[in-house]
Amino acid sequence: MIWTALIVMMIACVAQHLGLPQAVAMVMAKVAKCPKCLTFWLTLTVLLISQCNVIIAIMLAVIMAYLSYYWGIVILLLQKLYNRIWERLEEEK
Repeated sequence: MIWTALIVMMIACVAQHLGLPQAVAMVMAKVAKCPKCLTFWLTLTVLLISQCNVIIAIMLAVIMAYLSYYWGIVILLLQKLYNRIWERLEEEK
């Protein structure tokens, strides 16, 4: 266990020295800005952690990424409905 901790420490220091964490953070920031990208990678990660078949996990991740676009539209419509209801309640006060 000590050897594992020592190796992880050495790898972390070398990665930091090479600037790898910053590069990964920049890529992650780009992925986080796109709902389809974020959905794809999160779905794929969760399915692979759940020990799903790799091919099925990839196919489902792609399908869910495209469905996320339509889910985003539903969320926006619900937000507009909420805003209308809130405005009506504020007018009544």
